[in-house]
Amino acid sequence: MITVKEMLKTEYEVNERTVALIAIEEEGKIRTRVMEVEDSFTVDLPPTKVIDNSCKYFGSNLSGRISGTKAITNYTHKSPIVISGMLKLYYFPTMSPSRLECSWISHSFVRDFAPGQTDPRRTRVQFVNKLSEELPVSPGVFSNQLERTAQFRLMYEKRFTSTVRHSFVSEPSPSVPIR
Repeated sequence: MITVKEMLKTEYEVNERTVALIAIEEEGKIRTRVMEVEDSFTVDLPPTKVIDNSCKYFGSNLSGRISGTKAITNYTHKSPIVISGMLKLYYFPTMSPSRLECSWISHSFVRDFAPGQTDPRRTRVQFVNKLSEELPVSPGVFSNQLERTAQFRLMYEKRFTSTVRHSFVSEPSPSVPIR
């Protein structure tokens, strides 16, 4: 429940301090508990909507980011995404993004994970800022999502550091005289 001290935010853009966007149910609605390195607060939107708005802030949308991931990796389900390559904002969903209760985790902030303390079908994630969160996803699925994000990140960033560039040479148009 939201206290008077904690104001409910209506918008938020993912940034370099965003650790995770956790789906929570309050008052019959799915909202987002934003975990930042040194702060935590609630946004009155589901996590996937916060992700989509953040992608738009950086010039795309979630659908475009998912399509981009598919073009690079051929991943078709629960695809990790890059929200901003320049800021290295890589996130992965804990389940299908079409589900309102899908949470999104920053690849950069995961320190470790293990089976949940009370339910081994859940995952306890420890973040680099020493905070932890238990998520309704199995350790196997979480591990797979973490690995797929690392692979995507490697493939994506390699495109910007490779010394071999793809170039295309077009033939001159026949109507333009060559001098």
